[in-house]
Amino acid sequence: MALTGKRPAEEQIVQEVSADSVWKHAAYIAEEDRLSGSEGEARAVSYFKQLMEGWGLEVRILQIENFISLPIRASLRVLSPEQKPVPCITHSFSISTPPGGLEGELVYVGPGSDRDVQGKIVLREGLASPAPTWALEQRGAIGQVCINSGDLPRNMIITTIWGHPTPESANRIPKNAVVSMNKAGGDYLKALCQKGPVRIHLETEVWTGFKPVPLALADLKSPVEPDKYVLFNGHIESWHRGASDNGTANACMLEVARLLAKHRGQLRRSVRFAWWSGHSHGRYSGSTWYVDHNWEDLYRNAVANVNVDSLGCQGATDYSEVESMAELFELGRDVIQEYTGQKPHYVRIGRSGDQSFWGVGMPSLFQLLSRQPSAGSGPDVLISGLAWFWHTEADTIDKIDRAVLLKDTQIYAATLWRLATAPVLPFTFAGVADEFLRHLSALQEKAGSAFDLGPARQRAEVLKAKALELQRVCEAENERATFGGRAADPAGHAQALNQCLMRVSRALVPVNYSAVDRFELDAAVPVPALPGLQRVANLGAMDRGSWDFKFLERKMVRERNKVCHALDEAATLIEEALQRARIIRE
Repeated sequence: MALTGKRPAEEQIVQEVSADSVWKHAAYIAEEDRLSGSEGEARAVSYFKQLMEGWGLEVRILQIENFISLPIRASLRVLSPEQKPVPCITHSFSISTPPGGLEGELVYVGPGSDRDVQGKIVLREGLASPAPTWALEQRGAIGQVCINSGDLPRNMIITTIWGHPTPESANRIPKNAVVSMNKAGGDYLKALCQKGPVRIHLETEVWTGFKPVPLALADLKSPVEPDKYVLFNGHIESWHRGASDNGTANACMLEVARLLAKHRGQLRRSVRFAWWSGHSHGRYSGSTWYVDHNWEDLYRNAVANVNVDSLGCQGATDYSEVESMAELFELGRDVIQEYTGQKPHYVRIGRSGDQSFWGVGMPSLFQLLSRQPSAGSGPDVLISGLAWFWHTEADTIDKIDRAVLLKDTQIYAATLWRLATAPVLPFTFAGVADEFLRHLSALQEKAGSAFDLGPARQRAEVLKAKALELQRVCEAENERATFGGRAADPAGHAQALNQCLMRVSRALVPVNYSAVDRFELDAAVPVPALPGLQRVANLGAMDRGSWDFKFLERKMVRERNKVCHALDEAATLIEEALQRARIIRE
């Protein structure tokens, strides 16, 4: 069970959410296109500053330099067996074709096909998303044409680099010319390819380089622990008008700021509101810049990362999922259930939505909230439940449902209220230990007798037992401190428990979610659980006498050590907190 539930103050906050105010903000923000670094984006950031300062928040508008890519134009023309233009769009981080364009043979590659594409322009179904685009480039493709399923092609960003390139990642800056088209255009090209050789002429123009963009920050300070804060964040720049992606989310943040500012005297910790630029045109470069330049502050003081994106869409009545890290699942589940009547299940948070904070060890809650029921979801989306107009020019204010937007904002208001006011943070780690056990067991089954993950599983079992005991202690302290009022922590019991909870997340999140050093960033592709240990599954099918087996085995020993150390560290932190609690009880 979660450590907090509804309280009268929370119910008041939720009731005070104004549908008119949220709608007004969303409509204003969605009046103009908001590409990264554009006038429309600057206008929205000015609106943020004006309102946040009016509510008494400490506002900073930074101008930061980000690596940005803005598509300008694209054209495709069939040269043979007939001549015909086919409308298309290009994407962020596609290359610009040389003067005169790119001419080549177009070959269709179906799902799972290993067809030779060296020197060819590839036609395929699906989004121009990073992983398949990079894979085809690595196979020698010189250009790519993506067939989207609807009437409108979807704007995308194709780079696998998360944020700002480094010398180690710069070789992955895309080198293909990539375009997308709607289903009708794609079906026409596919039919031509199935009849015989097809030759096309392709032109793309994309601006890519370093560009100053805004970073909007506003702090609502708590009178109790002003240095500790919840990071409440979403992107401000958008494709086209971006009413749902991300105007409604920006509007939600503004309304939550207004309400929390009104009741700031009850906050036990601060809230930091952040609007990122470079989400869609720099592959999360705004949040990446922020973590790179504020790593130590985030590590010491940021208690949780709450992301908000794509709220209030027409037809988005499904709240059956909580995208989160396991320690925050119960909080998300309880809030959604209490305000919608639906009981959602846990979905491990994925590698998107400005999840730039895994190396820091910050627990994360929410990427999407309200979703399209499965029958109404767009088929070409990275995350199921997004609307058909996602990432298209049709994402305008007439696609927003006032009632859904109100409900979404109420859920976020309740969530932020609990995170900012709970005496003891609503983290639960038994589910985290269960997740470790599940994935370790699955990997052990694949590795068989070739490798022993028993030491890690034993430590996860120990962690689970201690986490359950810690949860009981936290629940008791939470009730005591809540009953006694905000100032009823003279000995710092709640504060000590919160420090423990934060440090446990700092220990576990990096090994559970990231394959790289905690000061680096993984590629912008799906990352499995316990990513450093994934190759242990290969050992079961390898020749145990081979050099390759012995090299990989040693690497997996080191990765097992890393996981064991993290689990040991977390268990030790919890045991220290439990010993303190036992002394207090005695």
